[in-house]
Amino acid sequence: MSAIAGVFYPDTLQMNNLIDPMLTMLNHRCDGTSDRFTHKNVEVGVCGQKLAFNEKKTIIAGLDGSFDNAEELFQTLKQHGFRSDSDNHTALLIQAYILWGSAAVSHLDGDFAFFILDTQEKKILLARDRIGKKPLYWYHDHNQFIFGTELKAILATGAIPRTPALDAFASYLYFGYIPQDMTPIHSVNKLLPAYYLEFKFDQNKSIKPYWSYSSFFEKRLPVKKIDVMEHLNTLLEKSVKRNVGLENSVGCFISGGLGSASIAHYLNGITDHKVTGFTVGFKDQNNEDVIAANLVTKTLAIPHEVENLTESNLLDNLVDIVWHLDEPLADPNITATWKLAEMAAKKTSIVFSGMGSDELLAGHSRYTIQEEPQTRLNILKQRLMPVISQVLIPMLKTVYKPGAFALLKRIRTNPWQFDYLRHGAIFCEKTLSEAAPFLSRLFDPMVFLHKFNHLTRIKSNVGSYMYFDVKTRLPDNYMLQYGNLTAAHQLHWKTPYLDRQIIEYLASLAGPNALQEKETALFLKGILRNIYPECIVNRSKTTRKDFLNSWSDQPQLQEVFKLLPRGQLVETGIISGRWLTKQVNHIGKTPESFRHLWSILVLEIWYRLFISRPISLESSQKINVVALLRE
Repeated sequence: MSAIAGVFYPDTLQMNNLIDPMLTMLNHRCDGTSDRFTHKNVEVGVCGQKLAFNEKKTIIAGLDGSFDNAEELFQTLKQHGFRSDSDNHTALLIQAYILWGSAAVSHLDGDFAFFILDTQEKKILLARDRIGKKPLYWYHDHNQFIFGTELKAILATGAIPRTPALDAFASYLYFGYIPQDMTPIHSVNKLLPAYYLEFKFDQNKSIKPYWSYSSFFEKRLPVKKIDVMEHLNTLLEKSVKRNVGLENSVGCFISGGLGSASIAHYLNGITDHKVTGFTVGFKDQNNEDVIAANLVTKTLAIPHEVENLTESNLLDNLVDIVWHLDEPLADPNITATWKLAEMAAKKTSIVFSGMGSDELLAGHSRYTIQEEPQTRLNILKQRLMPVISQVLIPMLKTVYKPGAFALLKRIRTNPWQFDYLRHGAIFCEKTLSEAAPFLSRLFDPMVFLHKFNHLTRIKSNVGSYMYFDVKTRLPDNYMLQYGNLTAAHQLHWKTPYLDRQIIEYLASLAGPNALQEKETALFLKGILRNIYPECIVNRSKTTRKDFLNSWSDQPQLQEVFKLLPRGQLVETGIISGRWLTKQVNHIGKTPESFRHLWSILVLEIWYRLFISRPISLESSQKINVVALLRE
């Protein structure tokens, strides 16, 4: 594991050695080694590996991650007269930059975030991988420019006001995560996946994309199902083999879904590798998932370790979890992910998962008409659009212009896409306005949807849902969760489905406008039909909005939830105390009860750790949820 950091100061007189607290804060991701370099008013550093330099030491690079195409890159550079070890990916990065400049990033495949300091050109180049597996945060206030792998590393400098970003809080309450380039700290940004940032020493900067996921939806390759299955099978085998490398013992997170089952199958097919499956369930809440995971490992005849979280231990590590996440995530599965990483770290240093299979292969019921909430109404809306735009809006303009504008905005929004956003929301617009009246004015899901202008390239509704998830839910919830929590246990987390070739190939396949339940993950089901029993292959993966709701009235959770109305979110006016008190007094009475209160709980913990308390390595240590909330 590795991490990167850097600081640009306004001048040498204002240098304050801020790189040291940043690297110290990032040390938990690494093996304790670090390297740093100072040039005039710039400090850069990396932990977990060494910095790389060109011969004159005018170009310095730090890398978090690795390149899947390192050998191919090595051969290309060799043809241009460069000499380097193909295993030294940071050195390859330097040479690629010398050859291609900033365009080098488009020649790189893999999971990476990196910086290049070019002292002659007087600039810093930052870049993040195409799908967003590696995080990268940055801050610029026209004096200092600061970047780092983790948000807490940037805050550890003490140079940034720890002001909460209320618009990000509003997005969090709607989605359960903070999407795109937003962060929970005002003026701190995430570099978007597939983007690079150039910061010049004259304080000018530019941010540009180097890859377009949506462009592959336009290709619409005419292929047969059997051909897709054969090609996908080949791509997955190749990806798994490359990710395994020379490891003798690997782990695999097994959820009971087809994604993880397929990766376990490919791993088991590689000879001389010991594979262990790891599964964490929630007692009496998702027993069918644990049973399916057991059947997967039994079919493959591999060792399987299983643990169950209960009402009594659900909160045990929650403070640590929120601290390591850097951002609030409302998904209660963060507790299971932490436990998975803890289990795997005792057995191995490398662990695989099926991350991305649902989003790339439509493997979840949320993409089907079974979970599409207002299909007939949306058809009617589409048919009435010409009448509304040509007749009703012009009439409304003459009497009430704001109403005409609101209606125009609505008819320009794809109703299926808008309802897909709403269907996944934790706090719908009405509930958000009750729970957080001020925040509700800072977030409009319709306006947010319009930010994704490339959605117009995608003709199928199902394809647009998958596109939205790949651009938001996947990097900003799932990958942030697994990436940071495995890193906290110094695990190398491998995701074969997120191979660039697989992503681009699957995006190019024509998608349906509507999807039946039996059609989810159709190609993957075809590949695995002769590997696993039908009960595994045809298992549906559905949304459970009432997940863990029956635990809400348990004493351990009630004690914590009852502390929330006296918390800092209510004290600062971010959350309505009246609304929250009402929810606490009616715990478990509605299907959304647990997820609403859990979302507030995670945000409250985050607020106390990142806003109220000093940022230090001890911020989350040796304190439980109750003690933290009573401070």
